[in-house]
Amino acid sequence: MTVIPGECISTEEEYSAGKNTFAENGDIFADSCGKKAEDTRLKEISILKPKSIVPLKVGSIVFGKVMLVKQNSVVLSLLLHKDENSRQAMTHTSGMIPVRNVSRDYVKNLRDYFKIGDLVKAKVSAVSPMGIDLRTNEPDLGVVKAFCTNCRNRLGLFGRSLKCTECGNTEQRKVSSDYGV
Repeated sequence: MTVIPGECISTEEEYSAGKNTFAENGDIFADSCGKKAEDTRLKEISILKPKSIVPLKVGSIVFGKVMLVKQNSVVLSLLLHKDENSRQAMTHTSGMIPVRNVSRDYVKNLRDYFKIGDLVKAKVSAVSPMGIDLRTNEPDLGVVKAFCTNCRNRLGLFGRSLKCTECGNTEQRKVSSDYGV
């Protein structure tokens, strides 16, 4: 059953107030829209929201599309924030991977690691009013989907290099261990 904020959903005699609820004068009210969930074991009533907004924090995993590759950083348009095994609404729209956070190896040219249009899995390394800093210097972080610079078809992973099955072009990227998954 879907409820709206301020709707009385139970009494304190039956249940205790759980997540997204509040108690007042012996009654329990919803503080947000969502579905009513009764936990008979704990004798608690809660409201389950369809989507929650969780701010990005250090350590959060994000997925983004490469929009710009500069000499000292890569700019991503953030598409998805994965936190605590559930998808969350985004609170920021872009992030930056500074050259120092790309790899544990020496990075001579960022264009050898990322290309415009690549889909990247990254981890938040800093959150500030100026923006979001990301990093890909772990094995499971990096490019998860890449496209050929000649024909724009998807590149397949063959060993440690990427190859286009259409035109045969071979390219290098900072590939995630999750590439193609």
